[in-house]
Amino acid sequence: MFYCREKELETMEKHYQKADFECIVIYGRRRVGKTALINEFCKGKPVIYFSALNSSAGENLEALSKAIYLYQNPTGTNAPAFRNFEDALEAITILAKEQRIVFVIDEYPYLAKADKSISSHLQHLIDHIGQSSQLFLILCGSSMSFMEYQVLGYESPLYGRRTAQLKI
Repeated sequence: MFYCREKELETMEKHYQKADFECIVIYGRRRVGKTALINEFCKGKPVIYFSALNSSAGENLEALSKAIYLYQNPTGTNAPAFRNFEDALEAITILAKEQRIVFVIDEYPYLAKADKSISSHLQHLIDHIGQSSQLFLILCGSSMSFMEYQVLGYESPLYGRRTAQLKI
């Protein structure tokens, strides 16, 4: 069973039902149920789930490429890697023009540490491509200070682009 996060699920569902571009930021300390909340929300929905690695940009790009490939080819095994994050993000927005897709980046601070330009790439996606799609983007992270200053903060390229935030 899933307990104690009904209000958060309701908020996410309300945004999901709009069928417009959404960017939900979920953050909070480790081990408080952020990923469990996201997993519960994603049940029965088309989803590309990418859990960033505390690793290099290349390994993260490979993992993201695999997540996109598995969304398109659930039984596939050999996922080709995208050239760069910009191409991978563009592929996701193209898919989201056809149908509502939830795209989760869990542990976003790891990805941002591995590739310093990822927030700018996401800003470009949101400003120029994403708004005309049905993309439901979830950025999740456990590093409270990173999420508050580098994602939600005024200096961040992502400032003002979230449509909701949940501090768990």
